[in-house]
Amino acid sequence: MTRRTRLSQCLCSLALALQGAVAWADSSPPPEFRLGQDLFMGKIDLHGRIRTHLVDLPPEVVRCGNCHAAGEGPDVPRSLAPRLTRDLLLEPHARRGGPASIYSQVSFCALLREGVDPAYVLISIEMPRYTLDDSDCQALWRFLAWSPRAPKPN
Repeated sequence: MTRRTRLSQCLCSLALALQGAVAWADSSPPPEFRLGQDLFMGKIDLHGRIRTHLVDLPPEVVRCGNCHAAGEGPDVPRSLAPRLTRDLLLEPHARRGGPASIYSQVSFCALLREGVDPAYVLISIEMPRYTLDDSDCQALWRFLAWSPRAPKPN
């Protein structure tokens, strides 16, 4: 093996290693991921109320993970609401007979605050309407849109 061949192989190996490192870096969670995860699982309190109520419900009642992150398996109760996944949010899905819709960060935050999905279908009355600032809503969105699957409760 010539010196030139070894150098060429070394450079190819280095290029492949760098390509793998870039691909791994692209798959790492966005900075808001941890905040969104903590909001979703209730480690940080959310404030929300049922549309017909005059006061907010306790934070432990309105955490997203209560209804949207049920576990799987024969002995685990099924989720009360759709399991939130990247596919559910970013691929077209119809709800309650309405047209198919895809969420964006803006439409996701509107749903949480106002109770209307991107196709202007009202969400169930049982889902709280949340009081969220833009940074918390963005963190929730980034967490859910980045995650291949919503987390299971602890």
